[in-house]
Amino acid sequence: MSPKTKKILGGVVALAVIGSVVGFSVSRENRNKVTVQTGKVEKKDLIQVVTASGEVRPKRYVNVGANVSGRLIEIDVKEGDRVKQGQILAKVESERYQAIQRQSEAGVAAARADLERAEADVAVAKLAFDRIKKMRDERLVSEQEYDQAEADWKMKTANVEAARKRVAQVQAQTDSTRDDLTKTTVISPMDGVVTNLPKEAGEMVIGALSFSPTVIMTVADLSIMECEVMVDETDFRNLRVGQEAKVKVDALEGLELKGEVTEIGASALVRGSGSQATTQTTASANTGNQPKDFKVTITIKDPPQNLRPGLNATADITTATRKAVVAVPVQAVVVREVNKEGKIVDPDAMAGGAAREGDTVTQMAREKGQEKDGVFVVDGEKAHFKPVKTGIMGETDIEITEGIGEGQTIVTGSYKTLRNLKDDARIKTEQKGKKS
Repeated sequence: MSPKTKKILGGVVALAVIGSVVGFSVSRENRNKVTVQTGKVEKKDLIQVVTASGEVRPKRYVNVGANVSGRLIEIDVKEGDRVKQGQILAKVESERYQAIQRQSEAGVAAARADLERAEADVAVAKLAFDRIKKMRDERLVSEQEYDQAEADWKMKTANVEAARKRVAQVQAQTDSTRDDLTKTTVISPMDGVVTNLPKEAGEMVIGALSFSPTVIMTVADLSIMECEVMVDETDFRNLRVGQEAKVKVDALEGLELKGEVTEIGASALVRGSGSQATTQTTASANTGNQPKDFKVTITIKDPPQNLRPGLNATADITTATRKAVVAVPVQAVVVREVNKEGKIVDPDAMAGGAAREGDTVTQMAREKGQEKDGVFVVDGEKAHFKPVKTGIMGETDIEITEGIGEGQTIVTGSYKTLRNLKDDARIKTEQKGKKS
């Protein structure tokens, strides 16, 4: 082999060795980099929406029941009928109340007869007293006879007063029985539509004065409809009366109704139970860890004719709107702990990672720093955690009110990568079409 050939082969081998070393170094460096997705910070229009489910109901409705107990002998309407205030809706059997009424009226007549007899006795006693008094003045009768005549007159006068009170008492009883008889006819308390009719003629009903009165039917004013939804306690702070809402009814597919928040519950309700949460110690032990909801009422504007009470609905309540604000994807905002020196604590330390060799109890029980929201700003091949202040949250983006500005490049994903990404980590941008 000639010297020239040896030199060429030596150069080739040297280049190969250098290339291998460089390639290994580059490969090792790339392996130490975290693959991320990045994006530019932009200004966007954001709309914050709270979504909740519930059902449609009329704003004004009355559960109509009988005022007296008995058997329903007649129902004069059917479900869906329009009724007027004062219209007869149903009748309860009245024979017993008619008999009581006749008995009461007879009692009144007897009491009045007793009163007339007592008044006649007073008149007779008064005449006798006046005659005895005149005779006493002429010294024709004794004082004892005079006193007896006077006492008899006063006693019969008192009997008249007692008879009058007896008449008033029996008359009041008669008025009460007459009222009960009238109440055997069930009338509509308002103009509206019969939306529910659970009873039929022939069934027994319990009167309104009992512990559990029977509902015969429901009459509702369908001109003003509401959607009553249950809003999660975490969204409650964003709600205000007067906020706009869009209501979608499951049964009316494709129809979106406009509405307005008109009422917000003052107390939290235990989810699923409908019962009010309480601050008492004994109740807190039972409900303190359970999720709570607030009842929110949305009045629907221009309800359609086919909208019916009881239909399931979903409401999107617009709680805030921002125009042209700095915004980033929601997943780009992460939480990191910042210690007293202002340094970012690694996610492993925040999660309470395993102790390293040489760690002491004092080192492991370090003082917890302050947790802050932030994003990872891209600076060349590194990502730096930057604390930010957030505003409203849209469907996919969140407002940034302080910390970064428009045009900066930040790490936007993936969520798994961001969860464990460290401050000042070396990064490389994920190629389109590939996933980290």
